[in-house]
Amino acid sequence: MFLEVGLPLPFTQSFYYAYTGEPLKQIQPGQRVLVPFRNQKLTAYVLRTHERLPKDFPKDAKLKQVLEVLDANPLISAVLFDLSCWVANYYFSSPGEVFKVCLPPKINPKIQQRFSLTSAGEHLLKRLKHTLESQHSKGQILELISQHAGLDHQRLQKLSNRKISTAEIRQLTSHNYLRIEHTPKLQVSTKSQWCVSLHPNYQKSLLSTKLTHKQKALIVRLEKNGGTTKLANLARLFLVSRLSLKRLEQNKILVLRQERVSRNPFEALDHSLDVSRPIRSRDQEKVLLSLKQALNSHRFSPILLHGITGSGKTEVYLNLIESVLQQKKTALVLMPEIGLTPRVAQVFRARLGEIVAILHSGLSLGERYDEWWRIKRGEARVVIGTRSAVFAPLENLGLIVVDEEHDPSYKQQDSPRYHGRDTALVLGKKNQAVVVLGSATPSVESFHHSQTGKYGYLHLPTRIRSRPLPEVHLVDMREDFKATGKRSPLSKSLRSAIDHRLKRREQVLIFLNRRGYSTYVLCRSCGQSIQCKYCSITLTFHKVQKALICHYCSYSRTIPQKCPHCSRAYLYFIGEGTEQMESLLQQTFPQARVARLDRDVIKRKGAHQEILNRFRHRTIDILTGTQMIAKGHDFPHVTLVGVVSADHALSFPDFRAAERTFQLLTQVSGRAGRGDLPGEVFIQSYCPQHYCFQFVTSHDYQGFYEKEIRFRRFMHYPPFTTLAIILVKGKNIDIAAETIGRFAKFLQKSPNSEIRILGPTQSPLAMIRSEYRFQVLVKAKSRSRLQALLQKALSNSQEEGLDLRHIHIDIDPVNVM
Repeated sequence: MFLEVGLPLPFTQSFYYAYTGEPLKQIQPGQRVLVPFRNQKLTAYVLRTHERLPKDFPKDAKLKQVLEVLDANPLISAVLFDLSCWVANYYFSSPGEVFKVCLPPKINPKIQQRFSLTSAGEHLLKRLKHTLESQHSKGQILELISQHAGLDHQRLQKLSNRKISTAEIRQLTSHNYLRIEHTPKLQVSTKSQWCVSLHPNYQKSLLSTKLTHKQKALIVRLEKNGGTTKLANLARLFLVSRLSLKRLEQNKILVLRQERVSRNPFEALDHSLDVSRPIRSRDQEKVLLSLKQALNSHRFSPILLHGITGSGKTEVYLNLIESVLQQKKTALVLMPEIGLTPRVAQVFRARLGEIVAILHSGLSLGERYDEWWRIKRGEARVVIGTRSAVFAPLENLGLIVVDEEHDPSYKQQDSPRYHGRDTALVLGKKNQAVVVLGSATPSVESFHHSQTGKYGYLHLPTRIRSRPLPEVHLVDMREDFKATGKRSPLSKSLRSAIDHRLKRREQVLIFLNRRGYSTYVLCRSCGQSIQCKYCSITLTFHKVQKALICHYCSYSRTIPQKCPHCSRAYLYFIGEGTEQMESLLQQTFPQARVARLDRDVIKRKGAHQEILNRFRHRTIDILTGTQMIAKGHDFPHVTLVGVVSADHALSFPDFRAAERTFQLLTQVSGRAGRGDLPGEVFIQSYCPQHYCFQFVTSHDYQGFYEKEIRFRRFMHYPPFTTLAIILVKGKNIDIAAETIGRFAKFLQKSPNSEIRILGPTQSPLAMIRSEYRFQVLVKAKSRSRLQALLQKALSNSQEEGLDLRHIHIDIDPVNVM
């Protein structure tokens, strides 16, 4: 019998192992098995079972044996197994890496090496004890292992107080003095707590037992609590010792036991929420009617919900989920970023109760582990999470919501390079579910699909309670410089507007999508900037850390006194980031309470939500930050939004630059005027004539789409073509350049008028983390032809001896950097 398995390594091919365990029919696709691979023991995932090997399998190849079957039943359902296979095939990913995403982190056992002496080792140790050699390294290792059975390498080093190399261990095992056993160890443990309950016959026992006042009060509390409570609660309230409780247990009054508990990620959230149901608008009712009809059809229905900011999309989602739950089905809600997930989860939890679970990488390992199992057991029927939550183990899925569907964060940048939105659509099709793609600024591709009939289309054109959209002012920073005679990140009109809002005790958001204090450091003598040692990018000055930091590899260095290129002392700090903006706001408005929200200030768990809660409770007047503050938040007292360096993203070498800028500016503008007071937005730009800004100021998505779609059609970009980027990375620039060149030739061997191959060339970011980067961009009118071309090029490359581990294929890339 043979098992074909996928390994969680960057190999797209499968591997075969011999299997001699229980009947083969009991092994199912998706089950985990422990297998030897090279000199490791790895968790693999069963793809298929075979009674005989394929005909093209090398006859002289020696198959290794499966070491252990880890699951009695597959943890990955049949639907998720099919979805994972689709992701692996479509995105040219390793099937094992995709299956690994389906499970909580650290669920796979860690393989530990444990040492014991063989009979030859024991005999050698006896001989060494009679010589001075017993004190040397060989004798010391054998002595420690004889004294401590089952030592691992780490513990052995600790006991010996020195570094023991793997070569020393290898030498002892090669001479048969040591035996190495590989034992799997769970990496995440379950959490339990002690509970106290009343004994079934406690009243009878009370008649013959003398109790203290504290013990009597404890019994009364247990009776009020239904007979059971946590031990920690009793110990805190009544200061009863563990010994005292043990005596009550011996007298058959109490029962002490350990119970497994789930780590609750909702405990740290703000629970001061208004759970009253708002009155729905006519537009919301109309949209809900159409969505419920789609739900009742029990067919796959992809629908774009185009709702302007503040139009009440969340209330639509909640009502629709309630209908799904009435049908005894489950629901999945995807959010683009971790920062948006907790607040939405709070709202849903307050409305729907404990059947809501959250899944994202911001949780602790234990919280993710417990939430996954709550979903798997069916205790949680609504899941809210980021892109990886698309692999949540929900059964009987009836609804998938992809909120902010346009957001590039849904695309995974490392293998497996899946797109959360597109994977959700495939999952919805496999479950015959309704998939709602919600956005105030839909992606050009999704809006095009809704106009051509591929998706349904529903529109929420007005804000709830008929609140007006904010008035948007475009500030020409060139004119501001002429009028004031000095360059400042805050224009005169924006400073005046902030001062006005502070006097009225209203709140302000200042958006600047760059971290740090200064964007880069330039030498005014030689014109060179200070770059990262390992990436082809300038270092950003961070004043708090007093360092220059790379935002790609985190390399940092102290601020030099002289230019490292010409040794002149003419260094000039250019550009502003959120750190400088926070400082400037504090200096300009000393009476205001100012805070910053970016990745630099949220390294501690819960810090992100803590800042947002402070702003929501109005203990912060001005909040400045990156795109973390731009979308999804509802702050009713924010009446002013300022955007600094609005045209920063327009300079990126990406055909989506204008679309990204329009979406981000529209989203951040939508944070203003969501309460009873009207909102106002100031967008500062040195290029105000760009068409993107004209459509943002007039809130005209349709106009922007029509201009953008003409550009896409003329330049052969999505949605009229499908894209793939082939990226080669390597430490050696010559080998990387040769590899991309040879792969490009394999692509060019299949000429096709519907496929265009651009490159090979250096990537816009030519080096990251000391790896040189080269790429080829492929445009194709047909997805199937693109897949066939890439598959053939990969096969040819493997036959020619190219190392496929250095070739990375990104299907449907969201950026070309």
